[in-house]
Amino acid sequence: MKPSTPVAAIPLMTIVVAVLLQTHCVRGQNQAFDLAKLLPKTGTEPIWAVIDRNLPQVQELVTAARMECIQKLQLPRDQRPLVKVANPSEKEKCLVECVLKKIKLMDADNKLNVGQVEKLTSLVTQDNKMAIAVSSSMAQACSRGISSKNPCEVAHLFNQCISRQLERNNVKLVW
Repeated sequence: MKPSTPVAAIPLMTIVVAVLLQTHCVRGQNQAFDLAKLLPKTGTEPIWAVIDRNLPQVQELVTAARMECIQKLQLPRDQRPLVKVANPSEKEKCLVECVLKKIKLMDADNKLNVGQVEKLTSLVTQDNKMAIAVSSSMAQACSRGISSKNPCEVAHLFNQCISRQLERNNVKLVW
């Protein structure tokens, strides 16, 4: 019997997580599965401590880009953060586009720049390969689901997807 999905089409990350989940279940542990245990640690420091320490560098980059974009789009200086805003105005959607393009998460073709996602993840996690693979996979998933041609709308949809991923992983970034 042929499998419905060719093995080559299954992302490596899916295979790795599946194997690790099976290994976890086979051991008969009765506690909830913790993805953080899969992420290698830098020295003796837990990955979440590394993220908490390094995330402010990325936040500074985002904040600087946001302030430039607020000025460029002539929005109020006290513009609300748009990370979790479900129904922003068109001008706010364009603010998100400007910020994502300034920090190079969105390219000139209005696509999510997976390479930049990997670069920022590497910076925040001190080159943690598992975290980079997970963020890359999430970014690719966000990209696949967007078909709009309007750059501001595309940015808004990326923002919604990225926001969900950040929230699921307890990462606190604001733009």
